Amino acid sequence: MANNKDLSVPGALVGALAGLVTEITIQEITGHHITHGVLELAGAAAGLIRLDRRLTTALQDTLDKTKDRDDNDYRQVKQRIDELTEDLPELRDILQNLMDEGIQAHKV
Repeated sequence: MANNKDLSVPGALVGALAGLVTEITIQEITGHHITHGVLELAGAAAGLIRLDRRLTTALQDTLDKTKDRDDNDYRQVKQRIDELTEDLPELRDILQNLMDEGIQAHKV
C-alpha cells in the first residue's frame, strides 16, 4: 500500500492543471476536443505518485553510476597504453600524462 510520503495531493493538482492547460492548447490549435480529460487524469496521476521526484532520483543515480564507470574506463585505457607502448617509454609518458589530465578535467 502507498505511504503518505509517496502520495502528493498538491502534486496531483499541479499535474491535473498542467494536463488541462495542455488539453486546452491542443483544442485551440486543432479546433477539436481530442483527449476528453485523459491528459488531466494522466497529469494528476503523475503528480499524485510523485513521478517527477522518482524520475529525478533515478536520473541522478544513473549519472552517479556513469561517473564511476568513466573513471574505470580511463584506468583501462591507461593500462592498455602501458601494454602497447612497452618499447616506447617516451610515448607512454606523453600518453599517460594526457590521460591523467583527462581524468582530472573530467572530475572537475
